[in-house]
Parts: sequence; structure tokens; C-alpha cells
Amino acid sequence: MKRLELLKELTYQNDSKILFWIFDGIGGLPDPETGKTEMETARIPHLDAFARRSSCGGLIPHGAGVAPGSGPGHLSLFGYPLDAFDLPRGVLEVLGAEGAFRDGQWVGPVDPRAGDLAMRGNFATLKETGDGPVIADRRAGKPPTEENRRVCEKLSAALQVDGVEVFVFPGEEHRFALLLRGDGLAGGLTDADPQKEGLPPAQVEALNAEARRGAAVVNEVVAKATEILQDEARINTVLLRGIGTPPAIPTLEELYGIRCAAIATYPMYRGIARLVGMDVLPVEGLDHAEEVRVLEEHFQDYDFFYLHIKETDSYGHTGEFDKKVGVFEECDPLFERALGLGFDVVAVSGDHCTPCVLGDHSWHPIPTALWSKNVMSGGTESFDERQVLRGTMGKVASRDLIPLALAEAGRLKKFGA
Repeated sequence: MKRLELLKELTYQNDSKILFWIFDGIGGLPDPETGKTEMETARIPHLDAFARRSSCGGLIPHGAGVAPGSGPGHLSLFGYPLDAFDLPRGVLEVLGAEGAFRDGQWVGPVDPRAGDLAMRGNFATLKETGDGPVIADRRAGKPPTEENRRVCEKLSAALQVDGVEVFVFPGEEHRFALLLRGDGLAGGLTDADPQKEGLPPAQVEALNAEARRGAAVVNEVVAKATEILQDEARINTVLLRGIGTPPAIPTLEELYGIRCAAIATYPMYRGIARLVGMDVLPVEGLDHAEEVRVLEEHFQDYDFFYLHIKETDSYGHTGEFDKKVGVFEECDPLFERALGLGFDVVAVSGDHCTPCVLGDHSWHPIPTALWSKNVMSGGTESFDERQVLRGTMGKVASRDLIPLALAEAGRLKKFGA
């Protein structure tokens, strides 16, 4: 927090424009057959040329060996120290949702308040056995999204807990979110999800005395939801995890005086952007070209843009090497188009690495290139996992990328006399 306070004091206002182009799960590892990583395999001439004239390196989100989740990875990317802020996944799901049902009625977007409990959920299939109920399918057969919405409305209409408002946020397929609003709720809870099929539903436990009421309420919600859904064929229970309360986070505008906009197609990343005070610009569908069109349309309206590409992470999780490569290749000319707008500072990076050979987030340095007219370039011939580590940036903490960008943009004053 002391560093944030210092940076806030050093902030200087000007008309510069900054772009953070973020490939979620950007970095990979060598394919066993070719010996090349995803980025080494991709034909990305524009990104390669950009890296040659940039300061390149690798970001470390939370210390050596620590693989970050998407929430912490993004918080660090935007300059927030992870030891000062806890960001439950449920809060992000609620912030990124299009809206919620309350008492069976659609109420639109709901921003979590201090003391609310937010959580992400799966609709799941519960099966009775001789030893009691077990989770037979953690995703309830991945129902159609319209079925998800119907069940959320049904659940909202019937789910009543004394002294607690219940908001149910529809998602895609089996995913949804919940927000509980009432007195005496606090974070510090275990998950109500065994994370594995064939096991009985998990009971939420309080990790501190303040969380005891919250644990009791969440367990009551799960029990009542299961009763309400008992006549459904496959969606007959809920699994809840990532339970917590929203942290009090200063916005990027409060810290640095920059007007910020987010261009993202997935709910959670729109949620992260709202949490740090960005305006979330509407994007039709999941089209990357549409993201760049929105960037072009609003270029004059903001100082800082966060443009998020999700599929590099998605294909990393499913181990689809060629498809992850294809996302880089698809975005390469779009990135060049974005550069044509005339940004003063551009960073290409990610929130974490998701190598296809691992199928999950990893602890490897996040490939990063930072450009401005004053940047010290050199050492890097292409934009890939190995080449960037030869660059002038070296390995730095993720939280240092945004102050570096602000400095390159002339937005930080000198410290001291």
C-alpha cells in the first residue's frame, strides 16, 4: 500500500494514451513433438516486429513458483499488491454478470456491497446411493444457457432465507453466481463443492468466528436449493465456491488520474475491470475484430485501455495447442491495426501462463513487451516465451508494469529533490 500511495503522489496529468493488450494465459511450453512453444510456433510478424522495438521481459505475479488465478493475476497486472487485497472468485463472477433474479424477478446488474457474500456456482446432478447422496455430475450435463436461465428464475422465486436477500445470476451452461445480502455476513469460508464426482456434497465451514453466520446461511441455501430442484431431471443441486466479500480497492482513476476503459468479452474480466473503476465498453459477440472496432470508436474518450483476449487461456486449459496458436495468428493483424491509432505507450502481456502441455495455469514468467518512443529496446528478435527473457526489461513483478507504462507515458513525476 505504501508504494501505491507513493505512486499516487507522483502522478502527473497529460494527454497520453496507453493500451494494455492482454492475452489471457499467454505463455506456453514446448510441444513434445516439435520442441517449440505456442508463441514460437505462431506466425505473428507484427507482434514479432513490435517486440524488436520494445523493452521485453517476463512478469512474475506473486513470487517465484506461484501460479496465480485469473483474479489475482489481473489485480497484479493493474498494479495492486496481492498481499494487501483478497479477491474472491465469486465477487468477480457477480461483477461480470449481466444481471440477476431476486424473488423471481429480473432486477438487472447488482454491484456487491461491503458485507455481501458473493460466490460462483455450478448446477450439478445429485444421485442417491446406499451410502447417501453423492455428486454424479458436477456440471449437470452442461445444460443449454436458456435452461440455465429458467432454473435460475425458478430458484430465485422459491429460495427464501430469513433476514437475507438472495440474488441469482444466470451464466452459461452449468455456471451461475449467487449474492447474499444481510447482517452479520463475512468472508472466511470453505467451499460447498467437493471438486470431484462420486463424493458427497461438502459442508461450508467458517475459518474464523466472524464467518460462522455466513457458513450457516450458505449451508441453508444449498439445502433449500436442493429441495427446490428435486423435481429437475439433472439440475437437482448446486455447488458453491469462491465465497467471499468484495474488497475495498482504490480505483485506477483514484490512484493515477487516468480514465480507463475495458474491452472484454467474458463476464469475469468485465467484473475485474469494474472492480478497479474502468468503464466496460459493450462488445457484440466474441469477435476480436469487434473488440478492435470498439477500441477505435472510443480512442478519444479514455486515457487507458485494457483489451482482453480470452481464448489463449481457454485452449491452454483444454490442451488444444494448434487452436491456441491460431488465436495468436488471428490477432496479429488486429494488433497492428490497433497500433495505427497512435498510442503513446503499448504493453502486450498476460495475467498468467497456461501452457497446453500442462492444461492449467503455471508459474512461468509472463511474456511481455512494452513500447514507447523513449523505451530502451534490444535483445529480442521475436515475441515468444524464450526470446522476451533476453530483453531489456528482464524479470519484474507484474504490479510494476503499470507504473512502468505510466513513466513511459510521462505521467509520473520525479521522486524527491
